[in-house]
Amino acid sequence: MGERVLMAPGPGGTLFASIPRPGGSVLALLDRSGRSHPGWPITVNDSTECGLLLPLEDGSVRVVCTLENPDGNMFSPMGAFAFDSNGRLLGGWPVDLQGYAFTGRVVGDELTLFAGSSLGDVIAEGKPSEEGGLVTVAADGAIRSGARAPMFETCCRWAVGPDGIAYGVASVSGPDEGSEEVSRITALDLSGERAGWPVSFDGTPSGPAFGPGGRIVLTVASLVRSTSRVLVFDRDGKAALATSTDLPIATAEYATAGGCSADTPRSPLVAQDGTIFVFSELDTAVFAVDPLLKVVRGWPYRPAEPLVRRDSRYVKEDAYCPSLAIPAVGPDSVLYMPLQARDTTVGGSIVAVGPDGRVRPGWPVELRRPGAEFWSVVVGSDGTAYALAIEPETGDSSSASILAIAPDSTVLYTTTIIEP
Repeated sequence: MGERVLMAPGPGGTLFASIPRPGGSVLALLDRSGRSHPGWPITVNDSTECGLLLPLEDGSVRVVCTLENPDGNMFSPMGAFAFDSNGRLLGGWPVDLQGYAFTGRVVGDELTLFAGSSLGDVIAEGKPSEEGGLVTVAADGAIRSGARAPMFETCCRWAVGPDGIAYGVASVSGPDEGSEEVSRITALDLSGERAGWPVSFDGTPSGPAFGPGGRIVLTVASLVRSTSRVLVFDRDGKAALATSTDLPIATAEYATAGGCSADTPRSPLVAQDGTIFVFSELDTAVFAVDPLLKVVRGWPYRPAEPLVRRDSRYVKEDAYCPSLAIPAVGPDSVLYMPLQARDTTVGGSIVAVGPDGRVRPGWPVELRRPGAEFWSVVVGSDGTAYALAIEPETGDSSSASILAIAPDSTVLYTTTIIEP
């Protein structure tokens, strides 16, 4: 279950966590000492897992969850929930959501989602197979649904920006071996596709990330040259605002049979100061690019061990593709990376890399038990890193614990959230 645990820092040094459980996902709120906040944990009844966990500054939280599917429909029902800081359900919630593949954020006090939906099981040639659009849910649970846009592409990657606009990238022509992909990015608001969009470009793009000043940031891979570049757009579209030089890092490869190839780049990470971090599951190097899209002095950083790929021994799924543990960037532009174990006598580690490309004093923080791994990391506004540790137990079982780690590498607390 550890691969479906979510963490999200709340105000005042708190941490929200979503933990899938039979009968309903459990939401926990931990205080600065790692203890449960009064009124917590709570159960989201009839949910199987939650995919979005979005705290607000007033201490409340919005959660989007997959619900039980007793009728065996192709797509499980989805619901949005809102709880106050004491774990009480807010008036007007929960809200039934129509569609699937939700992504989003809170803009002001509105839950703002992009939702895709199928147009049927049998699609005529030349007709769109899906449609998508924005849905907003106000603090009182009132829903607004935006105009729906047809989607012909077989694969789309969407994200909602801080401006409440959904930005999506897709393939226009898939790459053949030895050729580049042609791709495009578009933007949707509640009225539909915005003027100036879509914009086409060559290469294989990541999903969108967002930087200061309304910048939309992509990592774009060249499958032919095994290089990558950073593309930046503003909300007006029309053309790319800026592009970096080619970086000597492969972030995507041609798709292969079996379904586990890294055929799209990972979204870049963008710090509060505009620094952009490009990383890959095909290369251990990490590049830092400044707001002018120049490589920062001291980078790339090359860790001694690669990023963690979640161990399939702890995942109860068929046809499981080991997923990558994604790094996180703190408010001071420090990059936190969950790394594989240096040898079989110890567990994995978290390393903190400063803006100068050097490991911070006191780091890495290492798990002592062989086979243990850090599966995810998030960073609070005060620079505290929260890392999810999965550790092997007797038989085929495992446990999950959250470690709160100060910027100087001091472990502030360890709280077990899943017992073996």
